[in-house]
Amino acid sequence: MLKSSLRAAGFLAYFLIALEMIFMVTPFALYYYSAYAPFLSAASRIHALAWLPAFFLPHLSTDIVPSVGGLIVLLGLVGFLVGAFQVYYSKFRRRGVVTTGFYKHGRHPQYLFLAVAGLGLLIVWPRFILLIVYVNMLWFYYLLAQSEEARMRSSYGDGYLAPMRNTPMFIPGEPGQHLAQFLFGWIPGRRLRLSVTYCVSLAAAIGGAFALRQLSLCLTTHLNLPGERIAAVSFLSNDGTQLRELIRLAEADREVQARLNHEDDWMLIEAAETKASATHVMIDAGMTRSEANRLALSTSGIKLIFLRRKDDGNQNLFATDARWRPTFIAEVQDQKVSHVLDLRETLFHGNPVMPTF
Repeated sequence: MLKSSLRAAGFLAYFLIALEMIFMVTPFALYYYSAYAPFLSAASRIHALAWLPAFFLPHLSTDIVPSVGGLIVLLGLVGFLVGAFQVYYSKFRRRGVVTTGFYKHGRHPQYLFLAVAGLGLLIVWPRFILLIVYVNMLWFYYLLAQSEEARMRSSYGDGYLAPMRNTPMFIPGEPGQHLAQFLFGWIPGRRLRLSVTYCVSLAAAIGGAFALRQLSLCLTTHLNLPGERIAAVSFLSNDGTQLRELIRLAEADREVQARLNHEDDWMLIEAAETKASATHVMIDAGMTRSEANRLALSTSGIKLIFLRRKDDGNQNLFATDARWRPTFIAEVQDQKVSHVLDLRETLFHGNPVMPTF
């Protein structure tokens, strides 16, 4: 019963991590916006939980981080499949306990590679709430591995005990076990020690994610213009001068200025280089992929996406509780605004918390 519950919890956690990313790139995006996104955005209505749906790594301003995450996902899935093949091949040939290949270096390589794939998914779609799910998934796998080992000792006796003594549980050298022993070995009682270790690991992961978010924001070109009630972030380069020039150029356009004059709150401008980048922002804001692809945007030229603030938060425009929704796009070509595209409110489904950098 314990084993079944732990296995179900582990795979549920893995599924939740993958769910959002999968829905965002498939025709099921509308379901995501109507069912899953409201669950995430609900946390933003509670001040103490408003940080949960926020992103802690660059998501729009760079292609490198998601690409690295995708490679890690691929590595994890390939490793998992190879480990599964070893197990089922051994069962088919009735060879007993597997002690070769990946199992020569770790007792649970399949769980290790699932954890690697989950890390990759988390890097691709780095929300705080998914980080918490991921940490819990790791603990589910750890407890499940212990449960399975108890069953293996009962079934195989010395046939399993001998290789187990000489093989680490997950990673060669078992750095996690040594660190936990160093920090918490003094705590009496295994359950209490595990409880404290779990709480500290979760707090450390969240604290580290906040530090990564601050670092990500520092490394992303952004600026505030209090006199004009405008904030801006660039997905083009690390040149703040270029971003400021683009804002001045847009403000000099009559159509853009007419729209800004109707706004009585702060506006966020996201500067993207291609239609694909602008489409990405639209999808993250709640527009389906098909609707975003149908937008009357040219394939070339810089896109300035103007977003209206949708929360009653403080003046920290890049805070974890800041929420925005696109209102119009100004296309810039040959040092002038060539086209302004209004975005109807009805184009955006649900109430998702979108990334701002």
